[in-house]
Amino acid sequence: MATTPPPLFSPSPPPPLPDSLYPDDPEEPSPVRHHHSGPAPAAVGNFGSPPPNPPPPPQSLAYQQNGAGTTPTQAHYGGGGAVDMGKRNSVVIKVGMVGDAQIGKTSLMVKYVEGSFDEDYIQTLGVNFMEKTISIRNTEITFSIWDLGGQREFVNMLPLVCNDAVAILFMFDLTRKSTLNSIKEWYRQARGFNKTAIPFLVGTKYDHFVNFPREDQEEISKQARKFARAMKASLIFSSTSHSINVQKIFKIVLSKAFDLKCTIPEIEHVGEPLLLYQDVCIGLGSTVGGVGLYFFTPGFSSFLPFILHRFHLLQELESG
Repeated sequence: MATTPPPLFSPSPPPPLPDSLYPDDPEEPSPVRHHHSGPAPAAVGNFGSPPPNPPPPPQSLAYQQNGAGTTPTQAHYGGGGAVDMGKRNSVVIKVGMVGDAQIGKTSLMVKYVEGSFDEDYIQTLGVNFMEKTISIRNTEITFSIWDLGGQREFVNMLPLVCNDAVAILFMFDLTRKSTLNSIKEWYRQARGFNKTAIPFLVGTKYDHFVNFPREDQEEISKQARKFARAMKASLIFSSTSHSINVQKIFKIVLSKAFDLKCTIPEIEHVGEPLLLYQDVCIGLGSTVGGVGLYFFTPGFSSFLPFILHRFHLLQELESG
């Protein structure tokens, strides 16, 4: 996998898009940042069979017996540590981000968590980790976001990003077809460590891509749709600099994680930022009764409405 693959096209510098083009609703950030780095190692393999004997995901839910019945006292959905619920319900959702170098993974994470965008490129050394907590009625939902550097020497840290993740964002640069082709390798490697995470195929830098000739946009969009179908993944085109579909990515992650109906309109036409997430089959064994079979211990489904205040959460999702 090349570190800095050449652009597929060489369009002239595009004019800035108006801020009103498909912007996301702003969110109030609550960031906590951590940085990790590690030694170098294993190369990304080719698309095919996953690496042998991947480590099993850790237990995702802790609950205890309380007199009359079983009452959840902690919710731990994905990585990031269990959260004491106290008077407020708390849920942690781990989201992994993988893809080639210089495609905008860190920029998207920082934009979502802090609401800021920096045009200067800073290479991720190892793994970058941030959290954002949102409050919906009496529930605190923390997104624990793990961003893996796209260079070959950091691939040995892939388990840190993928293990126990609820969703994995497979990301590529819309202006560089080679980064889309690399998704096959990233998908194979990530699935070797986590076979149940909800997959998303996310194209970045839509603000540049929209200025490409229409035939080039059609070619990339067609290939991205093909990959998304093969991966059984939602497909989302985004722009960090213009806040296009950044917030929506995580709203859809939330809706799929808890099998909630989401009324964010889909976008399916070339020339617009694709947003395709409905009617995506997650795969055999991924869900049972609308609850992630491998994410929750048996019997937890009866407590899911209590923990999330499902109706109120759904209202928040529909408002976006």
